[in-house]
Amino acid sequence: MSDSQGSPGNFNFGIRRLVLVDSAGFCYVEIPVDNHGLILGPGNLGKSSLLNSLRLFLLPENNFKNSRKKFAFRNASAGSFYTNEESYQHYFPSQFSFLIMEAENPAGVHCQILYRDSASQLSYGRAFVPVSYDQLRPLFWDGNDEDGIGQAVPELSFSRLSEKLKKLSKETRLVNDPAKLKQMLYSSELMNADAVRYSVLPLGESDERRVQSLRTLILLLFEMKADDQAMSNAVASIIEADKKFADDAFDFNIDDFLNRHDQLKQQQAQLTRIEKERSRFDKLQKDYQAYQTLLRSQHDFAAFRDGVSHALQDIGARRKAAVEAFNEQNETLRHVLQALKKLEQDASGLKGEIRSADRRIKQAEQNQKDGELLLSQYGDNTLQEIEDIQKEELESKRGHLAALKSAAQAEIRLEQIQKKKLELERKLESLKERESKQHWQLQNQLDEATAAPLRAVDPRLVMASPGQDLDADSKAAIEAFARLFVPTDKGFDWFDAEYQAQPARQTDFAEQRRHIEGELHGLEKERAELADTANQEHDRPRLIERTEKEIRAIEKDLETLQRYPGAGTTLRDATEEKQAAEEQLAKLEEQARLEQEKQDAVQQKAAKARAEKERIEERERELAGLSRSVGTVEHRFPHLKAVEAEQPLDIEQVSVAAFDDLQTQLDDLEERRRSILDHLRQFVYLGIHEDTEGELQKDSPASSAIRETFKGLSDLFAGMAERWNVLEQQVGIHNETVASYRQALKSNHEHIARFEAQLNRELEGVRINDLVEIRVDIHTDPKFRNLVEEANNIDPYGNQLQSDAFYDRLRVFVADFFGEGGSKRLTMDKVITGISYRTRKENATSLDKKGQSTSTTALINLELVYRLLKRVLYPGVQLSFPMVLDELASVDISQMPSLLERLRKQGFNLFSAATHSASAEVIYLIGRHLEVGQMRTARPYSPQRTLVFWGGAEGFTNGEAMSHWADQTQASLMEPVDE
Repeated sequence: MSDSQGSPGNFNFGIRRLVLVDSAGFCYVEIPVDNHGLILGPGNLGKSSLLNSLRLFLLPENNFKNSRKKFAFRNASAGSFYTNEESYQHYFPSQFSFLIMEAENPAGVHCQILYRDSASQLSYGRAFVPVSYDQLRPLFWDGNDEDGIGQAVPELSFSRLSEKLKKLSKETRLVNDPAKLKQMLYSSELMNADAVRYSVLPLGESDERRVQSLRTLILLLFEMKADDQAMSNAVASIIEADKKFADDAFDFNIDDFLNRHDQLKQQQAQLTRIEKERSRFDKLQKDYQAYQTLLRSQHDFAAFRDGVSHALQDIGARRKAAVEAFNEQNETLRHVLQALKKLEQDASGLKGEIRSADRRIKQAEQNQKDGELLLSQYGDNTLQEIEDIQKEELESKRGHLAALKSAAQAEIRLEQIQKKKLELERKLESLKERESKQHWQLQNQLDEATAAPLRAVDPRLVMASPGQDLDADSKAAIEAFARLFVPTDKGFDWFDAEYQAQPARQTDFAEQRRHIEGELHGLEKERAELADTANQEHDRPRLIERTEKEIRAIEKDLETLQRYPGAGTTLRDATEEKQAAEEQLAKLEEQARLEQEKQDAVQQKAAKARAEKERIEERERELAGLSRSVGTVEHRFPHLKAVEAEQPLDIEQVSVAAFDDLQTQLDDLEERRRSILDHLRQFVYLGIHEDTEGELQKDSPASSAIRETFKGLSDLFAGMAERWNVLEQQVGIHNETVASYRQALKSNHEHIARFEAQLNRELEGVRINDLVEIRVDIHTDPKFRNLVEEANNIDPYGNQLQSDAFYDRLRVFVADFFGEGGSKRLTMDKVITGISYRTRKENATSLDKKGQSTSTTALINLELVYRLLKRVLYPGVQLSFPMVLDELASVDISQMPSLLERLRKQGFNLFSAATHSASAEVIYLIGRHLEVGQMRTARPYSPQRTLVFWGGAEGFTNGEAMSHWADQTQASLMEPVDE
């Protein structure tokens, strides 16, 4: 793009004409866009849609998916963007919908044709043909009817159209691939006619960053507003595109960076915690060696137990059979029938229990689902904390509702808000004082043996601060009190009261401070709303309705919270009851079958039972005593039940002496076992070993679990040196990343400053209206500038992690800069927050930051867009390009000539849409106007769209023939710009 118009050696690229067929509310519309123009017509006719359709031609897209990001079609009346489907159906409502753009470039004139593509949803295709639209018009519109308006071409379809286009020129191209479209639309091979044949905007470089910058500028040209955020987005995009290498793109994922630091810090803390327990492991190792020696006594006991069991089993089985046969002889069939009836009754009752359990399970699952959905919204907060938050919010909302309904209540509520603010401010001051004294917290002055029982009673006891070092008497008194607590596996006993052990933690003063500040912000917001509502009575019903809705939602959430704690227990109990009932039912059915078989065999067993009964009872009493002794031992040591013997002890060797010897060995073994388990469970409690299955928490863990745990701990302590070495290497690599991120922040900050300086150098000597000096200020987020300064103050080289203070400040930056949720990726468009101008009028001594008029600001914006566009286009290129200005009515009429002249010199053709109420002076100054709402055809493509416009524009020609004026080229626009 050049400031010279029509000078030799310039390469001209321009858009001459725009045609829509059965699209955007029109049956057929054909408008020239190679000069300034004003589109006139009734409101909501679709005038703006005509020019906005140019975005479809200039951007390398083939569908309307994510159309807001691609095209940004805005619904001005609703203050929002059109959806994908709305945009697609607006421009391609039928199979007869076509959009044609006639353009020219150094290779000649060509037309680009868009058509509805049924290959996939929301898609459209393109055809390129190197002829003027005058040759194509008969394919789309029949203008030879009686009234001169024209009519639809019969049987118009893309298949027939493509055949005719290929006959017109062998250079016709059908292209849908976005990569190929980029190559064709943005080609800058100006000496190669074939390569540049269909180029519209030749780029200096065709990489993705340049294309994205061009996209931003194109959208900006169609919405040239004085206060549009698009200007700063365009600057951010072009700054990225100006970087020499694609790898220099500013894209800093702070989340990944912080997460990696947290991982390394956790690894370091874990290794330190393990090293502190090495002396405990040495004691464990000594006990384990003695324990291994005594393990044989368990197998000896199992052999003794099995010997007794086998003898009793044999005798008991024979005695039982005899007794059953004797009893069954007297009871016979009556007993069997009664048993069967009882089983049927029990089965019926169990089936009822199963149905009841099913109903309870269904209700509990729903309550649990509702509760979990609510809990997921509050992160790591406990149920009680969530309930307190909800109740506090409910009370606040009720007070706010009363205030909205009553002026008197509003005054009371405002006083309550003021008192609450004062109370919170006092809390904030108290919090600052506590934070200044946290060095003297009791948990920092007492050893862990003294602090642990106090923390179990109430963590606030050890987090209290006397504000100075404890004197000897006070410390001794506290230690004496702590010694009254008796340590247990789970915590501490205070006489007959139990307290669970609590982990040590530090007071999170920053979190408490943020919470209080958040409450203050909420109170201020409520106060402002009440104050505003008092002045705006028409908003009161809406606010009351909204507040009542919020109260109902909170009350519903509280009900869900009340049901949730019991839902899991109910679900578990009901499931267990159902399972138990089903198992019992199966057993009852099996028993019923056996009872039926027993009825047939009862009399046969009776005779044999009588003969055996008396013979075995004496031997059974003899073995029962030893069996009870074995049971007593197993009751003391439950894990012995799982021990299996290689071979049962012979019945002759079972004696009291053998049993006493075994009992002595087992007592010694159990003492060693308890010592080992205490050590192992402590390792689990400290997080050094994971007991995922909970084996070590059982009353009598299996020996295999003890063995595997000890082996794992042995391997862990043996490999500690290697783990420290690996961690040191990982920290070194992470610090290298810190250094690279620091350099990226610094270089991008400097790059923005250099870009601003370059723009201001280019604006030197530019004069707009009464302004003789213009300076551009690119504003960056102050939080980003602070981050750059923070990064410059650290030393990232070494094998030690950076201080927690640096990462704490980085987290504060993330919370302030990004807010809650969403991506934490730092990019240029987030860093650059806005663009402003400083100007100086003639005879003024200093630059003024005061805003200019709409028209002056539009001229400055236009100058900046012009400079930015030059950066992405190929050098020496001259454009004739339409620019849409929606704020034309707000432009000072006295500045209109200078606006139009500057646009003309820079290669832009002003277009705006207006109703017939537009002033005649504006229409005269623009020179051309197009009345698009006057003609309708009787033979449209679709009955919903009958509007027609074609045949050229009307305007003021200064005495020239209309045909000459309408067909003239833009040679007059190629004069040098006087700046």
